[in-house]
Amino acid sequence: MTRTTRRILFYCAIALFVGVSYVVLVYAQGYKYSFSEQRFIRSGALYINANTSASILINGKLKASTSLLGNLASIGGLLPATYTINVQKEGWSSWQKKVTITAGFVEDFSYVMLLPQIGQDKENVRQEIHDLLYPITASPSMSPTLSHRPSPTPTPWPTPDMTKPYYMNKGSLYVNVADGPAIQIADNVTAVPSNDGQKLAWFSDGQLWVYWLTDTNYQPVHRVGDVALVANFTYPIKAIRWFRDNNHIALDASGYKVIEIDTRPGLNIINF
Repeated sequence: MTRTTRRILFYCAIALFVGVSYVVLVYAQGYKYSFSEQRFIRSGALYINANTSASILINGKLKASTSLLGNLASIGGLLPATYTINVQKEGWSSWQKKVTITAGFVEDFSYVMLLPQIGQDKENVRQEIHDLLYPITASPSMSPTLSHRPSPTPTPWPTPDMTKPYYMNKGSLYVNVADGPAIQIADNVTAVPSNDGQKLAWFSDGQLWVYWLTDTNYQPVHRVGDVALVANFTYPIKAIRWFRDNNHIALDASGYKVIEIDTRPGLNIINF
């Protein structure tokens, strides 16, 4: 091998090393090559935390599975675009969203819920929802028999405790604010607070609403005073309760349902 040939090979090796190092460095900084645009573009990522082990599909293709520890999954290197994300498990309900990935950001879905849809496991969940919506109360037959029952009289409105973050007054829902008088946000409803006391839910006919009493520190971000119409059914809602966590609601509306309050495109409703 001549000196010239060795020199050419040496310089080619240097060029290859520099090129590979550049590509590795670019990828390490969150960039990915877009063949459609023929340039490196900073990528985004997707984070999913489900209540059970499941498979994650992006645009119909299997990309990952939640881990055995915590049922978490993190998928990086996604070019900025809108994707269809599915979380699936055989025999369980599925979860789907239209997710827009932004360069340099992570789309976080920390409260993905799947529930059994076959067999006794489904019936157990249905019974759980029924007991939550319609808890057993003492019936008149369980009380001592009265020799005389007074005639019914109109029940007076209870005196509201206006020192609480929210209160009911004559059937209307009011929320206290820091720098002004209480705000009426709904009429002729019954408010149901979340288990953590940070949100209120109520319904009117077929509409399900949520009000945020505090800021959230997870996506989708909400601030104190945010109001969201979660769902609008064509049939009436009969009862609601928060289900298991502070991000899902069980309701009786043409059958039992569990609905997420994450209103990003693709609202997930599980029917029972």
